[in-house]
Amino acid sequence: MSNVTVSCRDATELNILVRIMLELALADIRKQGVNPLVTETYRPLDRQHYLYCQGRTIAECTTKGIGSVFAKAYSNPKAGKVTWTLDSIHIQRKAVDVIPQRLVKGKMTAIYNTKDPQTQIIIKTMQKYGFEPGANWTTTPDSPHFQVKGDFSAVFDSKHTTTYVTKAIQSALGIKADGLWGNGTIAAVNAFRSSRKYSDVTSGSLGSTALKALLGKLA
Repeated sequence: MSNVTVSCRDATELNILVRIMLELALADIRKQGVNPLVTETYRPLDRQHYLYCQGRTIAECTTKGIGSVFAKAYSNPKAGKVTWTLDSIHIQRKAVDVIPQRLVKGKMTAIYNTKDPQTQIIIKTMQKYGFEPGANWTTTPDSPHFQVKGDFSAVFDSKHTTTYVTKAIQSALGIKADGLWGNGTIAAVNAFRSSRKYSDVTSGSLGSTALKALLGKLA
């Protein structure tokens, strides 16, 4: 079992496509004068269970399938609830938490404030590179959280992408960003592949190399 009380901040633990998106977004955020702090990347299942136990009774935890021994060890009904799911995108290595940090009264301070101007820059920029911001959620909004849904592994294509990713890719391609990966987007992706002289110019997909080259145009 991992140390459930400690978050993983290692970007290399993320899915390769998500990691590329994050690296490009963080570089863009820094260019805008904001110092981003990654507070969590990959989240093992036992840590997700630990977080779910915060703010809940043993019974509430075991009802959701958390083992009784684990629930007894970590249930903390007096704490504030920090998650509403046992199936976080963090577990899939496709989510990251990012906040601004800056000097406040001479001390480097992490800023947890959705309305903070630097937080807003992070939210806007992360979305620009294809992340779904938790700040956009109408129920239990979570401004530090950014995720990339989908069953993709090593490529984005018409069958393995989301609206947020598709819009970012379409913007980088210079076509209408409607979030629909149709024939026009496939043709534009293939034209980009051809312009980069990739071996396969008909796949209609973007792997790690192609994604980095394309989204790099958004900077």
